[in-house]
Amino acid sequence: MKWAFKTLKRYQERFCMFNDDVQGTAGVALAGFLGTVRAQGRSLDDFPNYKIVVVGAGSAGLGVLSMAVQAVVRMTGNADTAAQNFFLLDKDVQFCTSFLAFFILFVQSLFMFF
Repeated sequence: MKWAFKTLKRYQERFCMFNDDVQGTAGVALAGFLGTVRAQGRSLDDFPNYKIVVVGAGSAGLGVLSMAVQAVVRMTGNADTAAQNFFLLDKDVQFCTSFLAFFILFVQSLFMFF
């Protein structure tokens, strides 16, 4: 996991980088989230109100969480909304909610997926 983020950060200014584990999985998951909202007949503006649990704190799980959080922040302009509605479940089956505030800042400092 650490190599995926480290490599993306290291070369983002010099090369066009894409990590399928981080960004590919995240893009597909976000499309699924937004498609679910639309399939329920709701407006995409309702997406920030959904509670989402990401199972797995590896590079794919963190990529999904990151992209979904960024989507909510872009929709609402408020990182607190995202922090309240997203949860990360690690391999030891522990909720990592306090991790989200740090993670949002961490991802913003590295790069944006969009």
